[in-house]
Amino acid sequence: MKRIFSLMAVLLLSQASLAFAAVVEDWTGIAPGNTGTYQDSTGSKIDFVADAGPKGGQKALKLTANKAANGYCGVYHTTTLDLSKSGSFKFMAKSTVAGDIQMAIVDAFNVQYVAKFPVTTAWAEVEVPFASFIKDPYYTPPTAIAGHPMDLSKCQNLNFSPQMDGTSVVLIGPVEAAGTATASTSTAASSTAASSSAPAASSASSGPGAAVLDCTGLDSKAAGTFQDSQGSSFTFAVKDNPNKKGKQYLTITYELKQGGYCGMWCRAGGSDWKGADLSSAKTINVTIYSKEPVVLGLALKDKGNNQYVAETPATKGNKWETVSVPLDGFKLDPYYTPPDAVKGAPKDFSKVTTFNIQPKTVGKFTVAVDGIVGK
Repeated sequence: MKRIFSLMAVLLLSQASLAFAAVVEDWTGIAPGNTGTYQDSTGSKIDFVADAGPKGGQKALKLTANKAANGYCGVYHTTTLDLSKSGSFKFMAKSTVAGDIQMAIVDAFNVQYVAKFPVTTAWAEVEVPFASFIKDPYYTPPTAIAGHPMDLSKCQNLNFSPQMDGTSVVLIGPVEAAGTATASTSTAASSTAASSSAPAASSASSGPGAAVLDCTGLDSKAAGTFQDSQGSSFTFAVKDNPNKKGKQYLTITYELKQGGYCGMWCRAGGSDWKGADLSSAKTINVTIYSKEPVVLGLALKDKGNNQYVAETPATKGNKWETVSVPLDGFKLDPYYTPPDAVKGAPKDFSKVTTFNIQPKTVGKFTVAVDGIVGK
């Protein structure tokens, strides 16, 4: 049984010289021998059939699901695809209930990777960059060979798992492999790209709201780094912003090894240790520059000194952009409890004393951050 959960992360592939788009699954050959279902034992149910696609003559994979609260269900489809020259999946999709769909693939090393995409109640084109897939932290196939970057020269599964509770009917049209594979940007190249374009004067996360990160004057007393013992590394610096007099922004240079971790902790709020009051905020907005798509993990230490974690959506790359994470999407960190935490205390973001930035994209990158704001 394959257990699929919703999360979001990024992994970049090797450079390819040619871009192309080709249908890799048209759903005309689905059968019990290559397609099946999985579900929890708490009452979730799902079925599949081939149905009419978004255009005349096309087929679609139709998923009829009834997902229990906190449960899961999905459909797997076995296949063999060489996706090493492409950059994304592209297809049409719709659902009777708008929400998110979890997609999973299994690479040449039999490791399962997952990503999430939204669906609406009308047919709409969906693009899922291969850069947005992360290693499934909850399920590893028994034949997986660990310790390798994602290798899509032999993709062996296409799995779809509706994330909406209750009844939904989802249609997935023919799936294309589109775009061009991208390389993990080298540290030097990324550094040049990140530092050559300062954030604009009207940065999206610098407006009204509660400042979580104020880069101006940030020093080693207010922030520090951490990394694994597997070769991952992380450094940061602050740079003057020529477009905002007296202001600075943060640059981060890191190398994240497969299966490793690295990041930074930082004082939240202003120039003192009073913390940031996020009790009225609905989202955390991060204004970031990255040459390639990246995902950042965020951790907030609340008033009870418990740590809550979430991940940003993948950036699009090659421009300054603001990504948002709903505050109610932050969950109690299952892997780390601060020694001073009040265990069992309710989540309380009225005083966030420190926060962490922990990259999730494997490889070497330099990114720039122009503030983190609760709004």
